[in-house]
Order: sequence, then structure tokens, then C-alpha cells
Amino acid sequence: MASGPPNPPPHLSLPREDLYIHASSTNVSSFVSMKLSGHDNYDHWKAQMLCLMETHNMCGLVDPRFDRSLSTEIMKQHDDLLKGWIFDSVSHGVLGTVADLDSAKLVWNKLKALYDSTICFQQDLAQEKQEEKEEIKDKGISTETDSKGKDIVSEEKEVKGKGISTETDSKGNDSVSEERKTKKDQSVIDVEDPRRMYSKPPPLTPKEKVKQREDAHKSLEKDTLKGFWWGVHNTLVSHNIPLQEEINNERNTVLHLAVEKGHNNFVKSLLGYQKEDEIKEALEIRNVDGSTALHVAAILGNTNVAQLLLEKHNELLTTLGKQEKHNELLTILDHEGRDPLFKAYSSMQFETCIYLLTAVKNKQNSTIPSSFMTTGVDLLVNAISAKKYSIALNFVKQFPEFARENDQVLMAIARSFPSGLSHEETVRRYEDLGEVGMLILRTIVWSFSEFTLRWCQEGEFGRCHGISRIDEVPLRLVQWVYQFIFFLMSIVFLPLFMIHLLLREGAIKLVSYMNRIKKKEWGEAKEVLKLVCDGIKTLKVVGTHHPYYKGPLLEAACQNAYEVVNEILSKSPQALRCKDEYGHDIIQLAVIHRSDKIYNRVYQSEEGKSQYYRTIRDPLDNNMLHLAGRLAPSHELNRITGAALQLQRELQWREELKKFVFPSYITQENKCKKTPGEVFTKEHEDLVKEGEKWMKTTAESCSITAGLITTIVFAASITVPGGSNQEKGVPLFTHEIAFIIFAISDAISLFTSTITLLVFLSILTARFSEQDFLVSLPRRLIIGLCALLVSTTAMIVAFGAILFLVFCHQRPWMLIPICASVCLTVVFFFIIQFPLIIDLYRSTYVPIFVKRGNSQESRFTLDNFVSEFFFFE
Repeated sequence: MASGPPNPPPHLSLPREDLYIHASSTNVSSFVSMKLSGHDNYDHWKAQMLCLMETHNMCGLVDPRFDRSLSTEIMKQHDDLLKGWIFDSVSHGVLGTVADLDSAKLVWNKLKALYDSTICFQQDLAQEKQEEKEEIKDKGISTETDSKGKDIVSEEKEVKGKGISTETDSKGNDSVSEERKTKKDQSVIDVEDPRRMYSKPPPLTPKEKVKQREDAHKSLEKDTLKGFWWGVHNTLVSHNIPLQEEINNERNTVLHLAVEKGHNNFVKSLLGYQKEDEIKEALEIRNVDGSTALHVAAILGNTNVAQLLLEKHNELLTTLGKQEKHNELLTILDHEGRDPLFKAYSSMQFETCIYLLTAVKNKQNSTIPSSFMTTGVDLLVNAISAKKYSIALNFVKQFPEFARENDQVLMAIARSFPSGLSHEETVRRYEDLGEVGMLILRTIVWSFSEFTLRWCQEGEFGRCHGISRIDEVPLRLVQWVYQFIFFLMSIVFLPLFMIHLLLREGAIKLVSYMNRIKKKEWGEAKEVLKLVCDGIKTLKVVGTHHPYYKGPLLEAACQNAYEVVNEILSKSPQALRCKDEYGHDIIQLAVIHRSDKIYNRVYQSEEGKSQYYRTIRDPLDNNMLHLAGRLAPSHELNRITGAALQLQRELQWREELKKFVFPSYITQENKCKKTPGEVFTKEHEDLVKEGEKWMKTTAESCSITAGLITTIVFAASITVPGGSNQEKGVPLFTHEIAFIIFAISDAISLFTSTITLLVFLSILTARFSEQDFLVSLPRRLIIGLCALLVSTTAMIVAFGAILFLVFCHQRPWMLIPICASVCLTVVFFFIIQFPLIIDLYRSTYVPIFVKRGNSQESRFTLDNFVSEFFFFE
């Protein structure tokens, strides 16, 4: 059953005058979901707009094939409405091309001509044909001859075709005739259809070309950041992109990004594949910050890339015949007016700065321009302040003019010289640990060889419990105590010795590596100091000494930089009399800042022993004792352990200067009517309180520990392990060696803990006057800590012996874990407490000043310490 035509939309049945009212209320976005922006979305936009126009019967406004039987007034209304729809559905850029047109039809046709790909292709084709015709006309070929030739060729083809067709018909081969006819028709179609005559794709529109270029830039940026050279190479070649072209919003080129990511080989390949003029332009082009690729390399400190860029630029200039412009990359400024050298300096890239300065020097015929002198001096000062002495050494060797430009370089050396790391300390610091071990081992071996081994050979040890004469008791008691002391020493030493054997190789490698680093740093700093002083010495001097020596010498005295002072005084001995703005010379500054090495250096000199320094005063009439009465700087006090030892060091300075000045100066007043003693008391009032608090806190803690040990070992001594004989009351384990060890260890622990308790009680009841902190209180603290160390060790040994005796009968293998636990505990206690004992001993008994009548500084040696302690010759 045939179906009729579809019913029209309901609104089309309305009167014609009401159609405009209905169309004007239409929501265009319901039909057209996109805005026309170019060739990419024109087809979709056109389809949606046609659907909208068909819905409201407006297609006749743009296409005459549709009905237009409306009045002129209604047509005008609909035309304006349709033009408004089109304007509302295009982008801002497209609207600018059609906004001045009068009718919707003109707007529609203009958009179709601009963005319809079929029309654009036909226009391009017609343009190509016109160009071909003009080219043929230029060659002298007439159009008439060309048309005749075409007619002749066409007739010959037609006759040949007819002949073939006739011959085929005569043979009666209808199928072949059909096939050839089809081919002929197809050839005619191919000739008539121009799209089939051209196999190449349609050319890109300008916006498509822009988008394609943007995609290529994104691909270049991505591959460059990854360091993928072949991907970048293919993109550059396929899209014919020059090396100097910007590829992102920051106006960076491929070269900028490659240098920023540190792809050195990538940069090398990039500079070698394109034309020389393009490479030169790429090297000089600047990004949004005004930075060239050399700026970027300087900021990152990539010296290899900086060298590569500069050498390549100079090579291109040589090729182009512009040798006079060599190294002009160094003079290109960014938007802030900074050259690559300043960028490297701002980033503290010292090695890159050295290379760029060398390039500047080569450009200026081995001279540094005055504009670069300040930058060079600042670079050298910063390298020294950062303790990069190897770089500073290269600076001074290559650019000696920086070192003698002013006194800033020598001042930086005085402030940062590794004064706390002298050569002798770095060499001896770790060797002393080996000396300690060898001396203790020698002591133990000697003791056992003299006593224990000889007794075992004579059989005395086995009969020690059977004493036949009463007068042998004291002698045997002394022998037992002496033996046991060295037995405890062996218990302490053997674990340390085993750990030393286990970790010896690693420790030697680590310590030797650290030692080499410190010695190398000290040696480089010393060489830099010598070169700088030599450079200053070459300058002409007006006066007794060079003015560049004054400030650094006084600063070195404040920093306790012995090597700096010694080097300067060796070059200019007259600089010893220099004074600062407060009227203090070098020895006064050494006293104020507690620079013991500088004080000893001046004291050893001939002028230091003269009357001048013994009677010297500052503008406020302060003599040397007044200056020593001032509180030391905080950084000097913080180097010493505990407030008590800090006060002890201050007292040592006062006692030393009492021997240095005249006796009458001890009670002499300054302009403030204060004696040196009054100044010292006033300045150190808080330190005395802190020292008293530190001493009491330490004594209280150790007293509690000693009291606990006393209680434990006393209870263990009256509670006999294993019980006693009911008839005689003799302990059952009397003849066991482990029981004898327990008894002796327990007794020693009890006695030493009691001594410890009494010593620390004497500290708690002391007066805590200033003079007590010099020797009395530190000496008591040393005795108390040593006694506590012995008592703790003896208690652990007693516990291990009785543990083996009671629980490990007939199981000798259990002796190994018990001994290991005992040794571990003792070693742990030694690690914690022994450094404090060493600090106390060094601070109390090791002098820091030169001995009177001796030009050599007195130093603490372990041989002297052990010889004095153990009475060895």
C-alpha cells in the first residue's frame, strides 16, 4: 500500500505572517552545536545549519531551487533572522570576514567559498591550469596550434577506436566489445573529471599549515626534552624547520632546550647538521628572557656545552671571515643587561666562570678588561669562602691579577682558612689510636710475662691458697691485687682489640680517605695563601708594610688562623705593629678572641719577648690582664665540653697572662677604675653559676650510680653463691677459680664504688669558687669517673663469674656467650664515658701555651701520658 508524502511540521501550516514570529523564538544552539572556525568543521556546521533552515522553510533564502513565494517584507525579515543565526554560530575570527555583508545569501556564499574544500580545490586547480597556460605562452607555443594538434590527436584516436570496434564487430566478439567500450567510457570520465587527473592530495589551507607547524613544534619539544636525536632530526627535515625557529611559548629553540636538559651529545649533533648561517643565528637568538643558549649553559654550570657553543661560534665566524668578532657571544646581554659570565657568577658556577674568563682574556690579548675585574675578584672571594680551594687555586694561577687587586681575597683566606685543622693534627689524629692500642697491649704482655707466666712456671698459682707463713700474706695479697688489675685491663682491652681487628681494613680505608681529603684541603689552602701573598708582595709599597696586609692580619688573629699570620709576617715583619680601629694590635686581639696559636707565635718572636708587649695598653687603659678578663667569644667556648671546663680554660688564660705582664699590672686599674680581677669576676659571673650547676648535676648522677653499685656488690658479698658448709661455714665453691674471680671482683667493685661515692660527695660540698675550677674540681671529677669505671667493670666481671659458676656447671661452652656479654657491656660503658675522661685530662694537664724558656710548643703525647701513668721509662 503506497504511502503518501510526510506531513509537514505543524508550524508550517500557520499563516505566513506568523512564521517569522515562530522562527524568531527558536533556540539556535539546539540545532547548531558548534561554532564555525575553519575548514575542519565546516561540513558539520553546514549540515546543522541546513537542518535548521529546512525546519523553518528558509532554504530558499540561500538556494533558488527552493520555494520563495513569500512577500518582500516577510522575506526581508527572514533574511535578517537567518543572517543573525549565521553570525551567532561562527567564531570571532570568521565573523570578521563576513560582518560587512548585507544579506544572508552573500554571507552563506562567502563562507562556502572560503571553507568548502571542494570549491577550494577547484579554485586551486583552475589556478594551476592558468599558470600552465601562461607558461606555455611564454615558451612561444600558440594557442591555435595547440588546439589543432589536439583535434588531430583526438580524430586519430577516434578513427583508431572505430577501426578496432569495427574489427571486433566483424568477428562477432560481443563481450570484448562491451569490455572495450567500458574502458573507453572510463577513459572519457577520467579526462572529463579533473580530480582523477591529479593524484596528489589537496593543498593545506593557511590555518591547517599553522596547526601542522604547531604539532611539529610540540613533537620537537617532546623529543628534545627526552634527548631523542633521531626524532628531532626527522621532524626538522620533514617539516623544513630551521634551527633558529622558536618552538614554545617561552620562545626557546631546540638548542635552548637541549642545553637546559644537559644533553651534551645531542647539542653536538645538533650543531653539525644544518647550514652554517642557521647555526650562527641559532647560537645568537634569545628566548623570552633574553638568554642565549650560552646563558643557559652558564646558569647550569655546563662547562662542556659552553665550550662547545663558543668554539662553534668562533669557527663559523672564521669561516665567514669575521675573526675580529670572536667570542662576541660573551657580550650578548639578556633583558636584565647580564652577560653569560655574570649569569655563571650569580649561580656560583666556578668552573664555568674560569672558562668564560679565560675566553675573555684570550679575546683581549691576555688582559682582563676593567669591567670584569670586580666580577673576577668576587668569584675568587666566594670560592675561598665556600672552601673550594682547588678551584680557588686554579683561579689564582690563571688570573693572578685578581689576587692582588685589593685585600678582599686575602681577607677571605683569613676568615675561612682551616685553622682548626693543622697538618700535624691531621697526620697524628688517627695514628694516636693505634699508639694507644699498642701501648696497652705492650703493658698487658709485659705484666703477664713478668708475673703471671712466671708464677705458672714455678707452680705458685696452684698453691696460692695454701699459705704456710703468716708473713707471706701481705706479699701474696699485693700480688693477687696486681694480677687482678691487669686481668681487668685485659678484659677491657681484648674486646677492643678484636673489634679493631674486625674493622681494621674498613677503618683504615675510611680514615685514610678522610685524612687524604683533609691534608689535600689544607695543602691547597696553604698554596693559595702563598700565591696571594707573593702577588701582593710584587706591588709597590709606600711605607713600612703593604696596606693589603693590615686587615687580613688582624682578622687572622681573631680567627686563630696561625698559618695566615705566619705567612704574612714572613713577607712583612713590620705588619706586627698594625692596629685596628679600637687600638688593638695582633697580640691583644689574640687574647680577646682566645687565639692561643697566634699568642704563642707572637710570644716566640723577638718582639714578643720585649717590654713593649708586657706593658701595652689600649685607649681605655686596659692591659693584657684586663683583656683576658673579658668573656671569650661564644664560638670559642662552644668548642669545649661543659661549662666547668669552659671556665677552666678562661682561668688558664688569666694565669698565663699573669706570668706575661709585669707584677704591678695584676692590680692595675683601667679608666673605669676596675682591676683585672674585678673585670674577670664581673664578666664570668654567669659562667661560674653554669659551671657549678654542671658539676653538681654530674656529681649527683654519678653518686646515685655509685650508691647502687655499692648496695649490689655488698649484698652479693654477704650472700655466698652456692651456699656454705654447715659444719665449718666455708663456701662450697672455695676452690673454684670462678669463685675466686667473683670474690676479688666483688671486693674491688665495692671499694672503688665507695671511693667514687666519697669523691663525688666532696664535689657536692665544695665551695665552687673561681679558683676551684682551675685544677681542684676537674681533678676530683677525673678520679671519680675513673673509679666509677673500674667499679662498674668489676661488678660486671663478678656477675659473669658467678653466673658461670652456678648455672654453667659441666657446660664450658657457655663461657663464650657470658664473656661476650661481659665484654660488650664494658666496651659500651667505655665508649660513653671515656671521651669525657679524655677531655678532662687534656683540659687539666695538657698545656696550650708555650713553656717558659722553650721555643717549641708543648704538645700532649701518648708516650708521655702512659709513661707517667704506668711509671715506664
